[in-house]
Amino acid sequence: MRSKLYILAISLAGLVIVSILFVMDSSQKNNLANAEPAFNSSQAYLLPISEPSYFPIYDSKIEKPVIDAKAGIVYDTRSGRFLFTKNSRIKLPVASLTKILSAIVVLENIDTKEAVVIPKEALKVDEEKQSLYLGEEITVQNLLKLMLIESSNDAAYALAWHVNGKGIGFVDKMNEKARSLSMNDSSFLDPAGLSDDAYSTSEDLVKLIKYSFKHDLIWRILTEKSIIVKSIDGKIEHNVESTDQLLGVIPDIFGGKTGYTDNALGCMILVVDIPDKNDKLISVALGSRLRFDDTKKLIDWAKSAHRWD
Repeated sequence: MRSKLYILAISLAGLVIVSILFVMDSSQKNNLANAEPAFNSSQAYLLPISEPSYFPIYDSKIEKPVIDAKAGIVYDTRSGRFLFTKNSRIKLPVASLTKILSAIVVLENIDTKEAVVIPKEALKVDEEKQSLYLGEEITVQNLLKLMLIESSNDAAYALAWHVNGKGIGFVDKMNEKARSLSMNDSSFLDPAGLSDDAYSTSEDLVKLIKYSFKHDLIWRILTEKSIIVKSIDGKIEHNVESTDQLLGVIPDIFGGKTGYTDNALGCMILVVDIPDKNDKLISVALGSRLRFDDTKKLIDWAKSAHRWD
């Protein structure tokens, strides 16, 4: 009898528990049915949508250019993308492209209004062309114009001599700046790029050019096709002609620099604006027998094979 009562009590208790659980489950379902969903399709369209930028968009149907240069590159500054590369990490002598780095060292260590008295150490340093006169007094800024526009080696050495005279090792500063820009495949031996034992890569030069944009003076100078530079007393005039044959040929040029030695062959940096897009193309050609043709091919291809809207 007792066992029957015990079994009956357990059965009743089980029924009570099941009933309680059923009521709780129904209540939760009702609450969920009445609540607003945490996410629904109408809300999805209200959320901000962030899409990556794919500009400039490449049209693969347009064939990439074939260039004579040993190494070449086209870089889009806004997207941070390389649009074209050929041997972009090969180490090569870069000749007078070195002078962009020299200009940076000058601008970051001395005043452009300072006067420089030309020493014999800065005359006919390439044993070919003499750009300056012994004892001539000329400003740092005018020496920069001679160095960048007509690629005067004398001007590069005069600037280095002036900086060295202040206890600042010019070539040491060049390599220090290169290291700070992570130009890890570059080494510079003189302010003009005359030594073919010095080297850089097209990728490293892109890093240098991007940094150089902070110095507006460099790029204002590099757009000049022809100017007259005078000594401080006005007695000596220098007719300065640009070595950049693409000025006036390619539209929207922001600036460019040439370089050449017998071993380095033709070298060329050109920066071109993309109008109304807050963007620039940087092209570099190294070791070319046709530096101007190669550079024009690279820029023309980049513009025709890509769109910015």
